[in-house]
Amino acid sequence: MHLASAQSEHCWEKTQETEALTADDYIKEKDCVKKTLRWLCNTPLGMEIQQRSYANAYVMEWIAGTPLFTLEIETRYLYFINEHPELLYSFIHGMAYYKLDHPEEKDRLKLYSEGYKVVAQLASQSKELSKSSVLKPLLKAARKKAIRDYTQTVLSQN
Repeated sequence: MHLASAQSEHCWEKTQETEALTADDYIKEKDCVKKTLRWLCNTPLGMEIQQRSYANAYVMEWIAGTPLFTLEIETRYLYFINEHPELLYSFIHGMAYYKLDHPEEKDRLKLYSEGYKVVAQLASQSKELSKSSVLKPLLKAARKKAIRDYTQTVLSQN
């Protein structure tokens, strides 16, 4: 697993090889993961593509192994992943960023809303994604500041 040092501008840039991580190792990395998730959630998808790839790998590896929280995602509620599978990562980033500050949160409506917020924000910054018919309802909800209502509707459809 690659662990990052918090000394660089992007803390995930300096990595070191580690065999097995303890719960303390995950706690030590939490601040870097949070900074990295914030960066991923706010940097437009078409910018710094290589850095985004490294950052994504870093946080996904941490999320997969951390004992601090778990994420439960049912892809049937992510109607966009067939046309835009790359947005699955953005959805996970939004949920994980929220869970870092609220590890006990179990409310699916709240957690999915956080994921959808990030997807909407990043999609609205993309010329291609902002014109996607499959994302149109989400983007409309975001403009109206109605992500929670949108999420409630999506979660009640299945």
